[in-house]
Amino acid sequence: MIGESELLSVATTLPEPAFDLHYLHYPLDVPDGVSELELVLEYDKIVDVVQIYAVLLEPDGTFRGHVQCPGGPGPRRLVIRVGADGAGPGCVAGPVPAGRWTVRLDLDRHKAAAPYTLTVRAAQTPAGAAAGAASAPARDAATEPARGVATGVARGVATGPGGREARPRRAVGGPGWYRGELHSHSAHSDGRRPVADLVRAAKEAGLGFLAVTDHFTAAHWPDLDAHDDIVLLHSMELTSHRGHANLHGLTRWVDTYVDRPDHTMVDVTADVHGQGGLVCVNHAFSGDQAWRRFDTPWEAVDLIEIAHLQQGANNDAQIGLWDRLLTSGHRVIGVAGSDCHDPADPGQALGQVVTVVHADEGSERGIVEGLRRGRVRVWRGADVDMHVNGAPMGATAAAPGGRVQVDVDVRADEPVVVFVLRDGLLINVVPAADKPGEWQRITVEDRLAAPGDRSTDHRAYYRAYYRAEVHADPGRNDPRFWASSLRDHSSLRAAGNPVWVRPDG
Repeated sequence: MIGESELLSVATTLPEPAFDLHYLHYPLDVPDGVSELELVLEYDKIVDVVQIYAVLLEPDGTFRGHVQCPGGPGPRRLVIRVGADGAGPGCVAGPVPAGRWTVRLDLDRHKAAAPYTLTVRAAQTPAGAAAGAASAPARDAATEPARGVATGVARGVATGPGGREARPRRAVGGPGWYRGELHSHSAHSDGRRPVADLVRAAKEAGLGFLAVTDHFTAAHWPDLDAHDDIVLLHSMELTSHRGHANLHGLTRWVDTYVDRPDHTMVDVTADVHGQGGLVCVNHAFSGDQAWRRFDTPWEAVDLIEIAHLQQGANNDAQIGLWDRLLTSGHRVIGVAGSDCHDPADPGQALGQVVTVVHADEGSERGIVEGLRRGRVRVWRGADVDMHVNGAPMGATAAAPGGRVQVDVDVRADEPVVVFVLRDGLLINVVPAADKPGEWQRITVEDRLAAPGDRSTDHRAYYRAYYRAEVHADPGRNDPRFWASSLRDHSSLRAAGNPVWVRPDG
């Protein structure tokens, strides 16, 4: 750095873990004339025990950069670089305003005290160098409050502070079904590859849309603009200490640092919905990353991952949670995600678990609105569509006299079994004919209690929903399967979203 000066230098040890200790804050005074800031955080990573991220915020709380610590255990040197002429991965380029900035250390895993060092250096233009750059004294990070960090935005992620120009992009297609990926990461957070590699892999997998959901940051959004032959969603992943959630269809950065009392998931969901976006709860049973954000109103959640490529048996628990939410009256749409961090790794390559959306057009707004409407299926080798009394997935059907006809359309390249569920419980299990690659229809009839029928608790009538799953057929002559109707994440080939019913006597 030309005209380099040190604004902050700290060599200390993390405090002992505490239930409500999530962040440490260091203020630093940036003088006039600074053209670039460089933050360096060094410590020894102990996986799931000591993992620290760094965040850089302008005086008014504007987000400027974030850095994570991907990989295994060992020494880490994490760098944030921001300036008018460019920025490092996960960071936002732009002028460096004078004033009191804040460094936030995000204690993502804090189960032991550990040493670390933190330095911030500034480069000045020749005109500003004469004014000097007084070093700010190190503060007590555990007790110093963060200043101006409650309502931050992202600077310059597109056309100006706080947002991107809502210029329409050319739609890649008209009404129909679109296959895509809703959970992936680039080198702007903890992914291994640039955005261009993810886009290339998505197209090679035959996908029509892709959401790059980098943790905390929107710095990857400008990289999306280089591609116009696939639908790309402006997304990011909220990565709190008590759960992760993808945010889709955004027009500006969202403050996702919710592990503080003055900014909660209520604020986040209101911001996302104010932008016309969607909130998706991710891998809800994944250890330290499991969803434990009890400040979240479920009525504000739009989507939930029910099929995660890398979550194994946790997917069974996720589908169970989904059914509990649905039977409680919440309208939450089930989706899939690979959580891909490296498309070159066969274990997380794109296209193995896919969300398929019926959209009015192949555009970002078309995909977002298609997800919101709920004519959506999860693909793991088979396709499924469903209508109840003629109403498609995501819609509400009339049921005159309580009569219900469920039509399930299925297509698979292997023998499969169709499970039809009402309110989370099986009402029928039907083997599909062995017709590889051909659509076929399975029809199941049911009867709901009419509103005036006192012989049955008709309250169930008002909240009934139907959905369908497709599973690999274990063999037509397996009496254990047909006696138990056993199914799980390993046999799942497709899952459709619900059709709700309403009284219509």
